[in-house]
This record gives sequence, structure tokens and C-alpha cells, in this order.
Amino acid sequence: MALRRVLGLGAALGRRSCSSEPPLPPDFVASLRAVVGAPNVSTAVAVREQHGHDESMHACAPPDAVVWPQSVGQVQELAALCYRCRVPMVPFGTGTGLEGGVNAVQGGVCFDLSRMDAIAELSLEDFSVAVEPGVTRKALNSHLRGTGLWFPVDPGADASLCGMAATGASGTNAVRYGTMRPNVLNLRVVLPDGCLLHTAGPGRQPRWVPGVGGTRPSWAGTAPAPGSPSPCRKRAAGYDLTSLFVGSEGTLGFLTQATLRLHPLPEAAAVTTAAFPSVRAAVACTVQVLQAAVPVARIEFLDEVMVGACSRFSKMELPVAATLLLELHGSRHGLAEQQRQTGLLATGRGDRAAERWLRPGLGGGAGGARAALGHAPQRLVCRPGPAAQLPGLLHGRLRAHLPPARRGGGDQAGPAGLQSHRPHGGTHR
Repeated sequence: MALRRVLGLGAALGRRSCSSEPPLPPDFVASLRAVVGAPNVSTAVAVREQHGHDESMHACAPPDAVVWPQSVGQVQELAALCYRCRVPMVPFGTGTGLEGGVNAVQGGVCFDLSRMDAIAELSLEDFSVAVEPGVTRKALNSHLRGTGLWFPVDPGADASLCGMAATGASGTNAVRYGTMRPNVLNLRVVLPDGCLLHTAGPGRQPRWVPGVGGTRPSWAGTAPAPGSPSPCRKRAAGYDLTSLFVGSEGTLGFLTQATLRLHPLPEAAAVTTAAFPSVRAAVACTVQVLQAAVPVARIEFLDEVMVGACSRFSKMELPVAATLLLELHGSRHGLAEQQRQTGLLATGRGDRAAERWLRPGLGGGAGGARAALGHAPQRLVCRPGPAAQLPGLLHGRLRAHLPPARRGGGDQAGPAGLQSHRPHGGTHR
């Protein structure tokens, strides 16, 4: 509260009270209703207040009206109307941002795009999919369940994918899969004046049609002709407009569709925590793991204060010390070697093998492609010895994601040297 008073956001930016009369041009709200229908326009105080803030610390700055367009055509009409009347426009997805980007500090119209939720142009062969703003990260991965693909960028919240592109979202998987920027292939953008822009060209989803003769692609700005392959992913002509709009925070236009890069769903994920006597030791271990080319999917650091808070909140049994949380993706047999290598780097035990256990997989599907790091006390794969004698004390769990029919034998015993283990006397779930 003290910081909020010091910043004085409301006064500095001219924020109006949520209960004030909407200072919109005469008959402007009626024009909005003519475009999207009366049920999709609201000037109610509660609705405006709900759309005047996100998850950030900034105080509520409500818009003067909220609209729910159903199609890209309606977004274009609404944007053109606001542009002609010089009314500010604010995009809104799920409201999970941490930057205050949805705060309407100068009033105007909030475009709630959550009802545009189509998933189109899924190409399993080319690892790409096109989604509208109402599609969230979890909804997409649920839709992809059973395809062997998933979208790995995970900022924590179940955010809108177009919103994640607009904010340049990152997450714990960025160390292996990258942030939103390299995972966005094309954007369909409605500019402030209502014009429509495809940042990589219309019909530029990078996809080759299998079983079609010919090798010449159709290039920028033209849709692929019937019987010809669509543009390839490697290109170097013109401005990179996609990267310009990724991270623009909604200041350049409305992202009404995003073509995203998909990734193969890993067969298994091994989650490991390592406690260290100092921050310096934890950082040194991180550098060594990356230098050793261990394919780490996630790597997060918690200091003593955060570990203590997590332990009290979640009843975790972690030592209150500088801690690394690591997650490895790969095959079940490959993860055994990756865990061994990570354990040697963290404990400094040379070639001495550590005692490890494998907990059998908990089911498949894109929704289970990541292991929740908050459940660390259920993961115990290495018990190398007294903590005082070692620079790192490792714990972890191996989680398989393929159904039993595709895993083959060895589910109970796992790879060589790994055995099923029930941590802390608990039961398998």
C-alpha cells in the first residue's frame, strides 16, 4: 500500500472514478450495440471494474464500456468506430497479466476477446496450430491430447495464448523450449483503424502439403494455389513484423489469431530438487548442468526465505537452503542417464553411483506433460548420504506420459538401476 501511494498511479495518469458517468460521445454506446448486439455491450460499474485491472499491484482503472466481439470482422468494425471517434481502445484476454496493461488509465472501450475461442489450422505434420484470443494454454493442450504434441510455454497462469504473445510471456520451460517470441509463427492483427494485417502474410502458415507434386512454394501475400505447397518456414525476406507485435502489450493492435509452433510431447519427465549451502553453489551447479548439455526443460531457483514459505504453505519437507528445481524431458531410459549426470554435477561424487528410485508414470496426455514443481515432497529419487557432507542433496520423481500400451515393458522396475518407490510411506496416486 505504501508503494502504491508513492507511485500515485491514479492521480498521475488521470484515472477517473469507477462510479463516474462514462464520458463517451453521444450515441456512441448505441453504435457499439449496433455492431455486436446489446447483450455484448456493458457499461455496468461492476463489469467495468472487473475489466479495469489484472493480477498486478496497480489500482483499478476501469474503461467506460466493455464489448465482447464474436469475430474478427466485428473487431475491425469496433476498432474503426473507436478510431473515428478518438476513443481509447484496450484489449482484454483473461486478465492474468502482471504488467497492468489492461488498466484503462484514460477510459475508453475494453475489447474482451474471450468469446473468440476457435482452434483452427492444426497441422500435426508441421507442428503448428492457429488459435484465437479466447483459447488458453490449458485449453489448447487439452485439445491436443492424443496427438503427441503440446505447447510448452508456461507462464504459470492459464492465460490467453494471444495475450501471452502480446506480453511476450515466458515461463519455467523457457530454458529448453524458448519464450513466446520464437514460438509464434504468424499473427492476424486488427490495427487501430480497423485494417487487417497478417504479419507473415495471409495463408502463410508454414506448411508443406504432403503427397503433392512440385517443389516451388507460393510466397508472400498470396494464399497457396490448389495442389501447390504452402510457404516453408525458412524465409528472410522483408521485415519481421511478427516479432514486432510479440511483446507489444496491445499498443499496436488487437491480436485476433496466433499461429503457434508445437513441440513433441516428451515420453517422461524427471523432476529433481537440489539443496545447496549457498547461492553461489547453486549458481555454479546451474552453469555446470548447462555446460554439460544436459537437456533441462525447467530450472528454477528458490532462496532460503522462499523455500521456508513454500514448506510452511504446502507442508513440504525440503531443507531450508538455497534450492534448485529442475525438470528433465525425454525417454524413460534417457532420463535415467540425465538424472545420473545431474546428480553427479550437483553432489560432486565423481563416478560413484547414487541410489535412485522410479515412481511409475501417472498417465498420459498433453495436460500431464509437465510435473508440478509444487509437489516436490512426493519426489524422491536420490538419497546420496548426509546433507552436511555434500554440496547438494537431491530429490526427484520420474513421471511418464505415454499410456501403458505405448510404454512397453519395465513399467514397474523401470530402466536399469531404477526401482518403484513409495515416498515417505505414502500411497501411489
